[in-house]
Amino acid sequence: MRGLVDVVGAVEYPGRGLVLGRDPDGAGFAAYWLTGRTAASQGRKLVMSDDSVVVQDVSGASTDDLRHYTAAVRGDDWLVVGNGTQVSELAQARRDGRDLQVALRDQAYEPDPPIRTPRIFATASTDGTGVIVGSARSVPGSEELVEHPSLFVPELPPATAIHVSTYAGTAADVITSGYPEVVGIGSGWQDVADGVWSALDPSLRVALFVVPLAAPFGAAIVR
Repeated sequence: MRGLVDVVGAVEYPGRGLVLGRDPDGAGFAAYWLTGRTAASQGRKLVMSDDSVVVQDVSGASTDDLRHYTAAVRGDDWLVVGNGTQVSELAQARRDGRDLQVALRDQAYEPDPPIRTPRIFATASTDGTGVIVGSARSVPGSEELVEHPSLFVPELPPATAIHVSTYAGTAADVITSGYPEVVGIGSGWQDVADGVWSALDPSLRVALFVVPLAAPFGAAIVR
Protein backbone atom coordinates (compact mmCIF):
# COMPACT_ATOMS: atom_id res chain seq x y z
CA MET A 1 0.00 0.00 0.00
CA ARG A 2 1.38 3.41 -0.98
CA GLY A 3 1.27 6.31 1.47
CA LEU A 4 -1.05 9.25 0.80
CA VAL A 5 1.72 11.84 0.50
CA ASP A 6 3.64 9.63 -1.93
CA VAL A 7 0.51 9.16 -4.06
CA VAL A 8 -0.20 12.89 -4.18
CA GLY A 9 3.42 13.81 -4.84
CA ALA A 10 3.69 11.37 -7.76
CA VAL A 11 1.28 13.45 -9.89
CA GLU A 12 2.20 16.94 -11.08
CA TYR A 13 -1.38 17.98 -11.80
CA PRO A 14 -4.05 16.10 -9.80
CA GLY A 15 -6.74 18.71 -10.49
CA ARG A 16 -8.95 18.21 -7.45
CA GLY A 17 -8.42 15.46 -4.93
CA LEU A 18 -9.85 14.10 -1.73
CA VAL A 19 -9.18 11.47 0.89
CA LEU A 20 -11.33 9.96 3.62
CA GLY A 21 -9.87 7.69 6.29
CA ARG A 22 -8.47 7.10 9.76
CA ASP A 23 -5.12 8.12 11.18
CA PRO A 24 -2.92 5.67 13.16
CA ASP A 25 -4.79 6.54 16.37
CA GLY A 26 -8.12 5.68 14.72
CA ALA A 27 -9.36 9.26 14.32
CA GLY A 28 -11.53 9.65 11.22
CA PHE A 29 -10.90 12.60 8.89
CA ALA A 30 -11.69 13.99 5.44
CA ALA A 31 -9.53 16.20 3.22
CA TYR A 32 -10.11 18.01 -0.06
CA TRP A 33 -7.74 20.04 -2.22
CA LEU A 34 -7.70 22.16 -5.36
CA THR A 35 -5.04 22.80 -7.96
CA GLY A 36 -5.33 24.94 -11.07
CA ARG A 37 -3.53 25.79 -14.32
CA THR A 38 -5.29 29.03 -15.27
CA ALA A 39 -5.73 32.39 -13.56
CA ALA A 40 -9.44 31.65 -13.09
CA SER A 41 -8.70 28.31 -11.46
CA GLN A 42 -5.96 29.81 -9.31
CA GLY A 43 -8.22 32.65 -8.18
CA ARG A 44 -10.35 30.57 -5.80
CA LYS A 45 -10.76 30.24 -2.05
CA LEU A 46 -12.53 27.99 0.44
CA VAL A 47 -15.36 29.53 2.44
CA MET A 48 -15.93 27.49 5.58
CA SER A 49 -19.04 27.26 7.72
CA ASP A 50 -19.98 24.61 10.28
CA ASP A 51 -22.14 22.60 7.85
CA SER A 52 -20.65 23.33 4.41
CA VAL A 53 -17.54 24.27 2.44
CA VAL A 54 -17.95 26.42 -0.66
CA VAL A 55 -15.35 27.05 -3.37
CA GLN A 56 -15.65 30.68 -4.43
CA ASP A 57 -13.89 33.11 -6.72
CA VAL A 58 -11.52 35.20 -4.61
CA SER A 59 -13.44 38.33 -5.56
CA GLY A 60 -16.82 36.73 -4.84
CA ALA A 61 -18.05 38.16 -8.15
CA SER A 62 -17.43 35.36 -10.64
CA THR A 63 -19.62 32.26 -10.86
CA ASP A 64 -18.78 29.15 -12.87
CA ASP A 65 -20.37 25.85 -11.84
CA LEU A 66 -17.22 23.95 -12.84
CA ARG A 67 -14.97 26.10 -10.64
CA HIS A 68 -17.28 27.46 -7.94
CA TYR A 69 -19.46 25.00 -6.04
CA THR A 70 -20.32 23.48 -2.67
CA ALA A 71 -17.43 21.08 -1.97
CA ALA A 72 -18.70 19.56 1.29
CA VAL A 73 -21.99 19.19 3.16
CA ARG A 74 -22.54 17.88 6.69
CA GLY A 75 -25.72 16.21 7.95
CA ASP A 76 -26.58 15.19 11.49
CA ASP A 77 -24.23 12.19 11.47
CA TRP A 78 -22.63 12.11 8.01
CA LEU A 79 -20.76 14.19 5.45
CA VAL A 80 -20.32 14.31 1.67
CA VAL A 81 -17.24 15.79 -0.03
CA GLY A 82 -16.56 16.28 -3.74
CA ASN A 83 -15.65 18.50 -6.65
CA GLY A 84 -18.90 19.93 -7.96
CA THR A 85 -22.67 20.17 -8.06
CA GLN A 86 -22.99 16.45 -7.37
CA VAL A 87 -22.11 17.11 -3.71
CA SER A 88 -25.43 18.83 -2.98
CA GLU A 89 -27.31 16.25 -5.04
CA LEU A 90 -25.68 13.30 -3.29
CA ALA A 91 -26.21 14.96 0.09
CA GLN A 92 -29.93 15.15 -0.69
CA ALA A 93 -29.87 11.51 -1.76
CA ARG A 94 -28.33 10.63 1.59
CA ARG A 95 -31.02 12.60 3.42
CA ASP A 96 -33.57 10.59 1.43
CA GLY A 97 -31.96 7.34 2.57
CA ARG A 98 -30.66 6.29 -0.85
CA ASP A 99 -27.59 4.13 -1.40
CA LEU A 100 -25.00 6.62 -2.69
CA GLN A 101 -23.27 4.02 -4.85
CA VAL A 102 -26.61 3.72 -6.66
CA ALA A 103 -27.25 7.49 -6.59
CA LEU A 104 -23.83 8.03 -8.16
CA ARG A 105 -25.14 6.41 -11.34
CA ASP A 106 -27.27 9.50 -11.92
CA GLN A 107 -24.10 11.54 -12.34
CA ALA A 108 -21.97 12.12 -15.44
CA TYR A 109 -18.52 13.63 -15.97
CA GLU A 110 -18.19 17.39 -16.21
CA PRO A 111 -19.26 19.02 -19.52
CA ASP A 112 -15.77 20.25 -20.40
CA PRO A 113 -14.75 18.37 -23.57
CA PRO A 114 -12.27 17.24 -24.60
CA ILE A 115 -11.07 16.65 -21.01
CA ARG A 116 -14.33 15.32 -19.51
CA THR A 117 -13.24 15.86 -15.92
CA PRO A 118 -14.49 13.16 -13.54
CA ARG A 119 -16.91 14.09 -10.78
CA ILE A 120 -15.40 12.67 -7.58
CA PHE A 121 -16.98 12.27 -4.15
CA ALA A 122 -16.64 10.63 -0.75
CA THR A 123 -19.10 10.05 2.08
CA ALA A 124 -19.03 8.47 5.54
CA SER A 125 -20.85 8.55 8.82
CA THR A 126 -19.20 10.78 11.40
CA ASP A 127 -18.11 7.69 13.39
CA GLY A 128 -16.04 6.61 10.39
CA THR A 129 -18.30 3.81 9.19
CA GLY A 130 -20.03 3.38 5.83
CA VAL A 131 -17.22 4.86 3.74
CA ILE A 132 -17.89 5.28 0.01
CA VAL A 133 -15.43 6.92 -2.41
CA GLY A 134 -16.13 7.04 -6.14
CA SER A 135 -16.53 8.99 -9.34
CA ALA A 136 -18.44 9.48 -12.56
CA ARG A 137 -15.92 9.42 -15.41
CA SER A 138 -15.78 8.87 -19.15
CA VAL A 139 -15.00 5.38 -20.42
CA PRO A 140 -11.52 5.23 -22.00
CA GLY A 141 -11.90 4.62 -25.73
CA SER A 142 -15.64 5.42 -25.64
CA GLU A 143 -15.49 8.81 -24.03
CA GLU A 144 -19.18 9.64 -24.50
CA LEU A 145 -20.07 6.76 -22.14
CA VAL A 146 -19.96 7.04 -18.34
CA GLU A 147 -18.59 4.61 -15.78
CA HIS A 148 -18.88 4.85 -11.99
CA PRO A 149 -15.92 3.25 -10.19
CA SER A 150 -16.42 3.26 -6.41
CA LEU A 151 -15.24 1.57 -3.24
CA PHE A 152 -17.39 0.80 -0.20
CA VAL A 153 -15.78 -0.07 3.13
CA PRO A 154 -17.97 -0.76 6.19
CA GLU A 155 -15.22 0.56 8.47
CA LEU A 156 -11.66 1.53 7.64
CA PRO A 157 -8.91 0.24 9.92
CA PRO A 158 -6.53 2.75 11.54
CA ALA A 159 -3.77 4.22 9.35
CA THR A 160 -5.84 3.58 6.21
CA ALA A 161 -7.73 5.87 3.83
CA ILE A 162 -9.27 5.98 0.36
CA HIS A 163 -8.02 8.62 -2.08
CA VAL A 164 -9.31 9.78 -5.45
CA SER A 165 -8.32 12.66 -7.75
CA THR A 166 -9.68 14.01 -11.01
CA TYR A 167 -6.39 13.88 -12.93
CA ALA A 168 -3.20 11.80 -13.03
CA GLY A 169 -0.94 13.63 -15.49
CA THR A 170 0.84 16.95 -15.90
CA ALA A 171 -0.36 20.50 -16.46
CA ALA A 172 0.68 20.18 -20.11
CA ASP A 173 -0.79 16.70 -20.55
CA VAL A 174 -3.99 16.32 -18.55
CA ILE A 175 -4.90 12.67 -17.93
CA THR A 176 -8.22 11.89 -16.27
CA SER A 177 -8.37 9.60 -13.24
CA GLY A 178 -11.32 9.19 -10.88
CA TYR A 179 -10.20 5.75 -9.71
CA PRO A 180 -10.35 5.29 -5.90
CA GLU A 181 -7.19 3.91 -4.28
CA VAL A 182 -6.56 2.63 -0.76
CA VAL A 183 -3.58 4.46 0.78
CA GLY A 184 -1.66 4.45 4.04
CA ILE A 185 -1.72 7.25 6.62
CA GLY A 186 1.54 7.47 8.52
CA SER A 187 0.77 10.09 11.18
CA GLY A 188 -2.04 12.00 12.86
CA TRP A 189 -4.79 13.65 10.84
CA GLN A 190 -3.39 17.07 11.77
CA ASP A 191 -0.28 16.28 9.70
CA VAL A 192 -2.27 15.52 6.54
CA ALA A 193 -2.67 19.21 5.66
CA ASP A 194 1.05 19.98 5.65
CA GLY A 195 1.93 16.64 4.06
CA VAL A 196 -0.44 16.97 1.12
CA TRP A 197 0.18 20.72 0.72
CA SER A 198 3.93 20.15 0.54
CA ALA A 199 3.46 17.32 -1.98
CA LEU A 200 1.43 19.50 -4.36
CA ASP A 201 3.28 21.51 -7.02
CA PRO A 202 3.65 25.05 -5.55
CA SER A 203 2.86 26.64 -8.92
CA LEU A 204 -0.46 24.76 -9.18
CA ARG A 205 -1.83 24.37 -5.66
CA VAL A 206 -4.78 26.57 -4.70
CA ALA A 207 -6.45 25.51 -1.45
CA LEU A 208 -6.95 22.58 0.92
CA PHE A 209 -8.89 21.63 4.04
CA VAL A 210 -8.65 18.72 6.48
CA VAL A 211 -11.32 18.09 9.11
CA PRO A 212 -12.13 15.36 11.66
CA LEU A 213 -15.27 13.50 10.62
CA ALA A 214 -17.08 14.38 13.85
CA ALA A 215 -16.14 18.09 13.87
CA PRO A 216 -17.88 21.01 12.13
CA PHE A 217 -16.15 22.27 9.00
CA GLY A 218 -15.38 25.48 10.85
CA ALA A 219 -12.85 23.47 12.89
CA ALA A 220 -10.91 22.37 9.78
CA ILE A 221 -7.25 23.03 9.09
CA VAL A 222 -7.22 25.18 5.94
CA ARG A 223 -4.44 26.05 3.50
